[in-house]
Amino acid sequence: MTMPDTGKRIKVLLIEDNSGDARLIREMLSDGDKATFDMRCADRLSTGLEFLAAKDIEVILLDLGLPDSSGLDTFARVHDMAPDVPIVMLTGLDDTTLAIKGVQAGAQDYLVKSRVDSDSLTRATYYAIERKKAEKQIEHLNSLLRAVRSVDQLIMIETDRDSFLHGVCEALVNTHGYDSVWLGFLGDNGKISSASSASSGNDASGFTEQFIKNALGRNHPPCIGDALANRDGSTITVVDGQTTCGDCLLSSVCTGKEAVVIRLEHAGRLFGLLTISLTSADAADREEKSLLKGVAFDIAFALHNMELDETRKQEEEQIQASLDEKEVLLQEIHHRAKNNLQVISSLLNMQARVAGEKTTINALTESRHRIDAMILIHSQLYEKSDPTDISMKKFVERLLSQLFQTHPVRDTEIVSDVRVVDYPFPVSIAIPVGLAINELLTNVLLHAFNGRTDGKIGIALDAPENGRISLKVSDDGIGLPEDFDIDSTGTLGLRLVKLLMREQLQGDIEVISNLRGTTFKIEWGLESDYEDVKSHETNS
Repeated sequence: MTMPDTGKRIKVLLIEDNSGDARLIREMLSDGDKATFDMRCADRLSTGLEFLAAKDIEVILLDLGLPDSSGLDTFARVHDMAPDVPIVMLTGLDDTTLAIKGVQAGAQDYLVKSRVDSDSLTRATYYAIERKKAEKQIEHLNSLLRAVRSVDQLIMIETDRDSFLHGVCEALVNTHGYDSVWLGFLGDNGKISSASSASSGNDASGFTEQFIKNALGRNHPPCIGDALANRDGSTITVVDGQTTCGDCLLSSVCTGKEAVVIRLEHAGRLFGLLTISLTSADAADREEKSLLKGVAFDIAFALHNMELDETRKQEEEQIQASLDEKEVLLQEIHHRAKNNLQVISSLLNMQARVAGEKTTINALTESRHRIDAMILIHSQLYEKSDPTDISMKKFVERLLSQLFQTHPVRDTEIVSDVRVVDYPFPVSIAIPVGLAINELLTNVLLHAFNGRTDGKIGIALDAPENGRISLKVSDDGIGLPEDFDIDSTGTLGLRLVKLLMREQLQGDIEVISNLRGTTFKIEWGLESDYEDVKSHETNS
């Protein structure tokens, strides 16, 4: 068989107690023009294990029948001692079941001595070495993929930047087995402002601690300075400490190590650096570098999103602070408006007391009652934590109580039936609606129950899903005159109701009156009202 010219000799350990078989196997492997095997022989398992302790054996040829061990137990002891060294079982037992069990346990091949020749033995030895390399490479990449998944999981669940960076370092060390991992984050000034790290037991030299100390102290190792400056224009840089570190302060702790430095870039911005330290024997290959680039991109993307979230939170906090300030200002405005209205109400009351004519007194009193209704609204706004919406249910209950006190109906027992949904109205809608309710209730108390010993008032306010608000104010009093027409009425109160509800809120008014009482039914659309009010406020 033509053997590959690798330029190096492969160290083989043959554990075989039969000297004749050992000599024959040695001759088989040395046959040919290019003998590439250096063989050590052990006639006992114990001796073979001593050879393995030197950790320079590249492949093992193992007989299963030895003086001090036999069967699969022999394989198990050798495999436990050197799990990374490929083992070819070479025995005189032609046992298929044993062969299958051996391969399942981790053997690379099972050869029967009587059936091998120089070519088949040489081929099996090379194949065993290459298969073991492939297995190690697959396991190596699988562990790196597990590390990548761990990092991706952190991206999904971690929102704190420092915890995220530390978690990434821990994941790469614990899941993949790197000697040490360091993550440096760049501040707004383009300098490394914070760092996280993790290291394994192989970092006894203190590489990580010294590395971070120098990086944060602006005394960057050359590899970090080059990566920050991006002198070679590459995303990933592999640094061989033996040949490129020169007089770096960290060269003493980098002996026998290789560093991989990767820029964390996203959307044209450099967020930091990912630095991985590993032994020269575990030098990163092309596939690993590609995966590490992907990890670096994911980390940078996560840092980018965290920065966006932080900016959003700061803006939300600023907006909330501004809203809180405006709410305090609104409350103060409503408080002052209430106080000013109370002053006006008091002035109207004093003026009514000194007025001589009954018509003047009634006009001043009615105006004061309208002012008092607006005071109720501003009082509620001042008392609420959100000074923008009014609870009409609470307003109607307070208004009724106030009207019963200011309009005592002698010799008449009046029962009220209030069915008002607790629907929040904006103040721009609540004031005209509140004034309209005040006028209608005042009209009922003044005129509906003349000559009656009892009476009933009904107030219903509903906000169905169709967007139309429905207000009903009813009584079981004497009713309105037969020729009553709200469009031609001369009373100020009802003209005010028409002005507020029809012209300001674009609502519809229906009046139903007979001997059994009167009902004012008013409907308007809330959404259109918002638009009308906003348009009115903008134009004014």
